[in-house]
Amino acid sequence: MDETVAQPILSAAERKHRAKRFNEGLKLAATLLNSSAIATIGIAVINPIAQRHLDLLADGGWTLLIAAVVLHVMAQIIIRFLRQED
Repeated sequence: MDETVAQPILSAAERKHRAKRFNEGLKLAATLLNSSAIATIGIAVINPIAQRHLDLLADGGWTLLIAAVVLHVMAQIIIRFLRQED
């Protein structure tokens, strides 16, 4: 037997509420990734200065900068999944 369960039809207010909750979760995830990117850039800049090196790209600093860019791009990709709230 093929039994299908009918999905209840959602009101406009309920659809808007669900989209808003989904969007808030996405925005929090994007904010987390952007904050991590900013912290990574800070580490890439502050660490060489604290060690009295003037070359920011020496000793793996370039990997931290690439990681920061990747984190920021991931946050931008997440933002693309936002749903309309109307």
